Amino acid sequence: MGLFHSTAEGTSQLARGFFTGLFVLAMVLVGLYLYQNKWEEIGQQLPIIYELTDTYQKGMEAVGGISAEAVRRFYELDESPDVFSKQEESAPERIGLRSTWDGEAILAKMEKAGFSKGRKRAARQFIDYIEANKEAALWEMYRHKVPASIKLAQALLESSAGRSRLAVKTNNHFGIKARLSAHARQKVKDKRYNDLRDEDFSFVDPAVGVFNFHDDHSYDRFESYRSIPDSYARHTQLLTRPCTPGQTGCYSWIWPTFPVGSDHDITEAARTFQRASGIAPGDFFKGQTTVPYYAACAAGLKMAGYATSKTYHQKLWYLIDTYELWRLDVALLKGMEE
Repeated sequence: MGLFHSTAEGTSQLARGFFTGLFVLAMVLVGLYLYQNKWEEIGQQLPIIYELTDTYQKGMEAVGGISAEAVRRFYELDESPDVFSKQEESAPERIGLRSTWDGEAILAKMEKAGFSKGRKRAARQFIDYIEANKEAALWEMYRHKVPASIKLAQALLESSAGRSRLAVKTNNHFGIKARLSAHARQKVKDKRYNDLRDEDFSFVDPAVGVFNFHDDHSYDRFESYRSIPDSYARHTQLLTRPCTPGQTGCYSWIWPTFPVGSDHDITEAARTFQRASGIAPGDFFKGQTTVPYYAACAAGLKMAGYATSKTYHQKLWYLIDTYELWRLDVALLKGMEE
């Protein structure tokens, strides 16, 4: 009887620990989704061209595409050739790479598209943000295979091109929340919100602290970073953590499934996630299921529940297409050919 009681008690403790872990992860993901959705809805009038152009196809033709060998080397080899002229590993801003990305040419394209003065000012802010942070995005891509185009598009959307209060105060450009401790969760359960303190929340390296920012609740805390590259690195952790494909919050399968430089059919992946996402393969892009790699990656994020907004993946596609962010990804893989 005593043995049975001890075994049952131990099993109960293990179960509580397991479900507590799941609860913590769920709260982080839910908070992240809601923050992202909030910023996307604020940005309904993004300085983007709300239609797809042929710039990507023409650009790929102009550079002669990407060789299968370059793609293989990039995605399969742990040690890649010295594509970057970097001086030190910890300084992504020092990375040098030959790219056809041209901010001024993109602004000229917007002028031709008839952008208003206000939208052109906003576009300039987006261009400046890309210029300032593209090396950090490329460095994360080089190390972890998450396309720089995807990371920059998400950052532009979620931080309002680095101008949101959270981004300015904390260098947090992706709305990543700090986690409630078990003691803090009890305070929330008891509605003792005023008793919550910064020390009731935990954060993950490279975060260095937390910041109280009213998002869904007045007590919300977000992770704070020393620098924007640290925020980018933390975002990469979320997008590449080991997980089981098909589960909500699992993103690491996306990057090897939809490699840079090719068009991909999203049908199989969409069907795998359809029960969780509620989105049929043909509903992501108005019946189009074979799309450029960056659109497939954006759809993959949506499939896996990264954001609650119905148009999140479409806006990522429009951002990447409008600002020709794919040129950065292509430049990195073209570097593998040299």
